[in-house]
Amino acid sequence: MPTFPRNDAKLWYARIAAAVAWAALLLQLWLSIELAHTNGRGTWHGVWTYFSFFTILTNLLAAAALAAAALRRSASALVSPGIVTGIAASIVLVGIAYNLLLRNTWNPQGLQLLADVLLHDIDPLLFLGWWWLAASTQPLRYAEIIRWAGYPVAYFAYAMARGALDGFYPYPFIDVPTLGVGRVVVNALAILIAFAAIAALLVAIARSRARR
Repeated sequence: MPTFPRNDAKLWYARIAAAVAWAALLLQLWLSIELAHTNGRGTWHGVWTYFSFFTILTNLLAAAALAAAALRRSASALVSPGIVTGIAASIVLVGIAYNLLLRNTWNPQGLQLLADVLLHDIDPLLFLGWWWLAASTQPLRYAEIIRWAGYPVAYFAYAMARGALDGFYPYPFIDVPTLGVGRVVVNALAILIAFAAIAALLVAIARSRARR
């Protein structure tokens, strides 16, 4: 299995990026729990809500991959170029979708603004940088995009199941009670196409660099 680069500068990059990613995730978890308490709900409600978001789950994957690299876990699948590229496509989607569709829907302040910027802007850029260092020179195959697409498809099924259970849909473009099932499916397909386009671009870049 191909492993991450062993160059010291790259190792330190992974360590710093992992620290930032985990700090952002822990900050948002604390904020979610605090918000639940403010609204008269328990800690577990805050945790349950926290794990409903694609942003959080994708940042968790990215943080785990960076941690595996930082700890030199060369046997972990999380350091393989294919997995790193799949995660990179997902977290780039997080940044693009948030900035195009969601940023203007609310106005976070203080620590919530910090968490918002870290999770949607800084972490995607940091992980894309890690992809460039660790995976972007590998001869990746376009067929792998089908495998990577299983993650956003699985998330959509997960979000729909959760919404049917408790009535909470984490994003307005998949809010079934407001939009209806048909519109939500169309929105989900559009986002899946965007994911595939991002993934295809990453594969194209990697194949071009591998040839050189």
